[in-house]
Amino acid sequence: MDDVAVAETALYRAMIAQDFAALDALLADDVVYIHSTAVAEDKEGYLAGVRNGLYDYGAIESNQVTVRTCGDVAIQTGTVVMSVAARGAVKASISLLFSLVWKREQHGWRLWHRQATRMAGPPSP
Repeated sequence: MDDVAVAETALYRAMIAQDFAALDALLADDVVYIHSTAVAEDKEGYLAGVRNGLYDYGAIESNQVTVRTCGDVAIQTGTVVMSVAARGAVKASISLLFSLVWKREQHGWRLWHRQATRMAGPPSP
């Protein structure tokens, strides 16, 4: 689904730019954001982490993404390579296997659930 891919791209742009208005619009109010470090956060916790410099993203690129839909729910799975660190630290490139669950609301697709698992090396093309 192209609309879901557009929402994913917008999410990554907002994360990199620390665009809190865009993040607020893209994250469902009841989102569960599970990091590859086994930390789970609600919307308020994740946004506080970005605001406080815990998550400072340099680049995010997804690959091998598939989308399945059922009504107003879409599930993306794929791999992502991101450059991230706490603000002021040297960013490290990490490779993740991810699932994103989106729900379609009045104003478009919003991220409802995210889970990532760290991969041992870079994802295969």
